[in-house]
Amino acid sequence: MDVKKKYAYNIGTMFVDDSKECSDGYDPLGPLGRRLRDASNAGFQSIEVAFPYDWSIEEWEKQLISYPLHLELINTPLGPNKEPGFASTEGETGRFLDGLRQGIRYCKALKCPRLHIMAGLAESGHEISFIENLQKASEMLESEGIIGLIEVISGGVIPGYFLDNFLKALDLVRKIGRENIKLQFDSFHLNCLGYSTEEIIQLMNDNASLIGYVQVAQTPNRTEITSPGGVDYEKLFKHISASPKLSHLTIGLEFKWQSVPDYLQLAGFLDKF
Repeated sequence: MDVKKKYAYNIGTMFVDDSKECSDGYDPLGPLGRRLRDASNAGFQSIEVAFPYDWSIEEWEKQLISYPLHLELINTPLGPNKEPGFASTEGETGRFLDGLRQGIRYCKALKCPRLHIMAGLAESGHEISFIENLQKASEMLESEGIIGLIEVISGGVIPGYFLDNFLKALDLVRKIGRENIKLQFDSFHLNCLGYSTEEIIQLMNDNASLIGYVQVAQTPNRTEITSPGGVDYEKLFKHISASPKLSHLTIGLEFKWQSVPDYLQLAGFLDKF
């Protein structure tokens, strides 16, 4: 099976382990090698993962030699109490920079071109802190050739996230004003926030120059994009592939299989575009 390089397999959400070591058939903390093997066997050339930090850089390097896959995206790490980042958190610049440096180390070592910078929670978040921290991040990322991304995350996934509104995120990325800070455009979250397929397409068209990466999953339960739900992915992918402003974007498949993975059906769907 040959899945185009523009699609990235998420080794956290898409991985289903049916090995005998797993009593329930699903192993969310399975060894890195099995996750990469699954992606490679399914025909993918690219992968993404939210948090690569459970494995050392040395382990990643070893496994990526065995399974020649290109890592497209990682997130900055969670805080010590699972806080979703500190980019907007007033008085936490030190923690923000510590997480940013760790993310940059992994990106640099693993040749990952994009780093999603986690914004933190709204209750302790401030716009000025966010803008200033992202501008600092821009300078650090620029010297390594890495694109920084910010993402709107709906309340059902991270309640009280600082960036829970697309127009707010759009306004902030413009105020940050740096070429290497862009939007991570996630159709799952946007549909959860009430945007229709047609509105999602319009948002992509209107803001194409500010989008650095796309992620997809079906609503409401983050299932595979071939399943029924709130987003018409045939219409969305057809539009992306036909648009000179959007067709270059890498698309991360951040979904969970409802049951047994059907890669033949998925590849047949993706090959249309």
